[in-house]
Amino acid sequence: MLRHELAALLAMVLLVASTGGLAADPDTAWESGSAAFAAGQYDEALHHFEEARDGGMGGPAVHYNIAVCQYSIGNYRAARDTFQLIASQFPSMRGLAEYNVGLAERRLGNPAAAQRQFVAAYRHSNDEKVRTLAVSQITELERELRSDWYGLVGIQVGYDDNVALRDSLGLPAGVTAESPMADLFATLSGSVARGLELNGSLYAVTYLDASEFDQSELRLGALYTVDYGDWRHRAGLFVVAGTLGGSSFNREVNLDLRSARYIGDDTMLELRLRYDEVKSAQLRFDGIEGSRSRLDLLYRRNGVGHSLAVGVGLEDNDRLDAGVSPSRQRILADYRYQLNDQWQLGSLAYFRWSDYDDVALPRTEDLFSIAVQAVYEIDTAWQISGTYQYSKNDSSDPIYSYDRNLMTVGFQRLF
Repeated sequence: MLRHELAALLAMVLLVASTGGLAADPDTAWESGSAAFAAGQYDEALHHFEEARDGGMGGPAVHYNIAVCQYSIGNYRAARDTFQLIASQFPSMRGLAEYNVGLAERRLGNPAAAQRQFVAAYRHSNDEKVRTLAVSQITELERELRSDWYGLVGIQVGYDDNVALRDSLGLPAGVTAESPMADLFATLSGSVARGLELNGSLYAVTYLDASEFDQSELRLGALYTVDYGDWRHRAGLFVVAGTLGGSSFNREVNLDLRSARYIGDDTMLELRLRYDEVKSAQLRFDGIEGSRSRLDLLYRRNGVGHSLAVGVGLEDNDRLDAGVSPSRQRILADYRYQLNDQWQLGSLAYFRWSDYDDVALPRTEDLFSIAVQAVYEIDTAWQISGTYQYSKNDSSDPIYSYDRNLMTVGFQRLF
């Protein structure tokens, strides 16, 4: 089956390969290699294609044919290296070459590396056949990688001109600060049994000029996944511990339920329900104790070189302090565009309505936030990003109204 797929892809390349202006010997070697390949004589075909290359034939086709022959005779390491050369030197064939690097990595017993290559192939190819094959391989590897672990580490530095997010922390009115900042995010996940995944994440942010607002959060838990027809259901249970200003702040137990359905190859609907039981870690933070419930519906569509996610959500809080117990509705739209092999542009628009009905002076708040981002992919594992976010909160009580500008530069590493 795999050999038939490779032969079909080779035939596609041969149709578009140009041989005009080449010397006679490379031409002859090319024709002999093509005839030998069609006859299934891959050792002989490899010899002739290498002769054509060494005789001066350039372009991606001769390298691609060499790589396919190397793969067909079982020399997977050489095939991987040749496909990697094609990916780096011929941008128009990057997606196809990265897909075949993934096939070679699978044969070499490197499933995690293979999965990264298939993801890269999906992102960098404009050929729907290659993208479909990549998705199939990713799905198959998800089932196989029962004991593999993967993670992400990211760090951002920037400037925040309104550090105190009063709506989420319940800080006193008028308390704010502006400061340079840095944050760190790390996550680690791994499958330990069929359908069962362990997950841990750490987030920390520090403010150079406002250390009283430094925050950190450690989250540990497990997710169980089961597929039923066109649906994928996930249930997660997590424990959370956080700090504020260097002091213990909160302790939480989170329940996370999700049901996702794929509509075709590139469209997904997801329904997500989250329930959080919140405890304070110190007496002075007792106002945050209580519960938070959230219900979200997300629509996601992945096209060639771009993606769109649109979501709507509801939130209800029942805390000891009415000042941190709003009911909320929200909508968001997230659009990503792959400008070329290295650059991706993104934009996010978010709008939220909040009602504080239980405070002494009931109020409403409307929060609008928009963000733009540019991401540069160094390779399949490293990324650099720059983000600007503007937020404006309008409250019926002016003391809670504010504007916020946040600018960051970040580095991310997938492993």
